[in-house]
Amino acid sequence: MPDNEKQTENIIPNQSKVHGSSSLDKSSGSSGPSTPHHDAEHSRNEVNPLLKKEPLLTYGELVILGYNGSLPQGEKGRRRSKFVLCKRPVSNGVKKSQHYVVKTPQSSKAILDSTQHSISYTLSRNQAVIVEYMPDDETDMFQIGRSSESPIDFVVMDTVPGDKNGEGKVTQSTISRFACRILIHRNPNYTARVYAAGFDSSRNIFLGEKATKWQQNGEIDGLTTNGILIMHPRNSFCGGMSEPGIWREVSVGGGVYALRESRSAPQKGLKVNMKFCI
Repeated sequence: MPDNEKQTENIIPNQSKVHGSSSLDKSSGSSGPSTPHHDAEHSRNEVNPLLKKEPLLTYGELVILGYNGSLPQGEKGRRRSKFVLCKRPVSNGVKKSQHYVVKTPQSSKAILDSTQHSISYTLSRNQAVIVEYMPDDETDMFQIGRSSESPIDFVVMDTVPGDKNGEGKVTQSTISRFACRILIHRNPNYTARVYAAGFDSSRNIFLGEKATKWQQNGEIDGLTTNGILIMHPRNSFCGGMSEPGIWREVSVGGGVYALRESRSAPQKGLKVNMKFCI
């Protein structure tokens, strides 16, 4: 017998076909007509458990107040009046890994690498601090801003008071293109934290020379131009019994501070103990 025949004599050709056709029953070694029940059971056994869809865990919702549940121009894609935060199939959160000083941030490796999350704090024309971030398997990240680029999950646009048709134009926006990011722990208690500024399409965040920033205990942090303000209502938010809380400002590094004297003030407010903000 030729060598090529010896190599192929023990290969069983695939004879399985659609319902009612001849198929090979590997368990009994005999062939015969298949049945719908047999094929259905075989299909269930062949399903990859990793592909089974489970109900998505809902972390919570983000709601734009003042629209009564719908935008004037309708809900479109990532631009809507309510955004549901669900647990992602695969984590996409990040956490700090290292930081260092560079003379030319625009040409630094971290900035040029589109797969590397980083934040650049410009101190002067010839000096900047680069903070690199690494993947965090324990958190999911969601980003909010005015930009329609893909890194933004929830697109929020400016509105003109009294404009019910959405036709009013804003000459100077108070919402940053990459305004903020929310990181939520994927496991109980599902703690959510908000940070000023969001990563752009190159996974970078830039704070210019004029931005409010500071260094303390070997760490650097800063505030964005438009700022991210938070306020926790007192009492239950639902039911009409809540009262306004105190407005605070969140930094790029996630710190909570008292409001600045004005939105353009170069000095940050006093740092607030987190437990008093909840």
